[in-house]
Amino acid sequence: MCDRNGGRRLRQWLIEQIDSSLYPGLVWENDSKTLFRIPWKHAGKQDYNQEVDASIFKAWAIFKGKFKEGDRAEPATWKTRLRCALNKSPDFEEVTERSQLDISEPYKVYRIVPEEEQKGKLGGGCMNEVTDMDCSSSEIEASTDDYLAIIKRSPSPAKDTCQKQVLQDWFIYNHSAALSQMIIQFYYGGKAVSQVTTTRPEGCRLSVGNVTGEKPYGTEPLESIRFPPADYIVSERQRHITKKLFGHLERGILLYSNRHGIFIKRLCQGRVFWSGNCMPFKDRSAKLERDEVVKIFDTNQYIREFQQCYSGQLRLPDSRVTLCFGEEFPDATPVQMKLIIVQVEQLGLKQLIDSSLKSYNTAGLHVLPDPQMDPVQRLLPDPCTTHQRAFYRETPQITV
Repeated sequence: MCDRNGGRRLRQWLIEQIDSSLYPGLVWENDSKTLFRIPWKHAGKQDYNQEVDASIFKAWAIFKGKFKEGDRAEPATWKTRLRCALNKSPDFEEVTERSQLDISEPYKVYRIVPEEEQKGKLGGGCMNEVTDMDCSSSEIEASTDDYLAIIKRSPSPAKDTCQKQVLQDWFIYNHSAALSQMIIQFYYGGKAVSQVTTTRPEGCRLSVGNVTGEKPYGTEPLESIRFPPADYIVSERQRHITKKLFGHLERGILLYSNRHGIFIKRLCQGRVFWSGNCMPFKDRSAKLERDEVVKIFDTNQYIREFQQCYSGQLRLPDSRVTLCFGEEFPDATPVQMKLIIVQVEQLGLKQLIDSSLKSYNTAGLHVLPDPQMDPVQRLLPDPCTTHQRAFYRETPQITV
């Protein structure tokens, strides 16, 4: 016997919401009311307003009993649930050529599929046996490989744009916690000396000495991370100069990471130069001004570039930010001669990269390094590679 309430609930509910005009951007696309637009702004956009841009997704979560006022807001989960419901339901079909995802107010377009057409596709079977569409917990917690498999399917340009959004939505939802953690690598004279992973979402203070009590981003004090001591530097002259430079780095820098990117504030007297995907000019050095908060890495921009490496030249973008203390960078001086270089990477992005490279190796494909990559990426030893792990076994780890 057919269930007359199951598969019809989403269709009836959504039509009512469109007709209500209560949700900005949720409108009919044509006069015959067979096509409609649904707002699809990404949570990472600077002008994202949860109350407005996530309102229809929140309404669906409330309707399904997945959310009630007072619960923790999870707009990414709400969006995922409605997307799954639309994609599973035979009542709806996305019209990708009409969707606009790269504009200031992005939206998707769906077609309401007539019941006769659905029955024809299923050989006259009972359409109303379809249960109320929703996401299972396993779908919400889908693995990286599932999404990478979608991305690698040689999509059309229209679907490619859609799949970029799928990757971004999934990534932000599954890695929001890991995006607050940073992997920080220290290099003295071009040689790797230490690596540490931050643990607090409030960020960290990187300095020469222990500085406590700072609470610039919230109610909890920042994690304190110290520069490794210069005693491990072999060259006596380099060790002496590095120690002198430490004298200008006492107040250090503040680092903070979230789903939007990596932010920095220079407090120390010593100059700090940087390179990353937010650099205003790619052909010259960028200096941090004192006591000014600067965004030095854009996570969403990286994910877009990462997506392109699958569908284009297979050039892996640089996921790390490089900081150079006391000396101009990048410049003509060989990177091995720089006294102090620190590289910062979001833990969540590293997890995505590791998973993707594993997937590529399994498929027999290869991701090529970017020839335009910052020179420090090519010349400095990489402590994350198998080759450099041997180096770390031979070199004493420094507790920071």
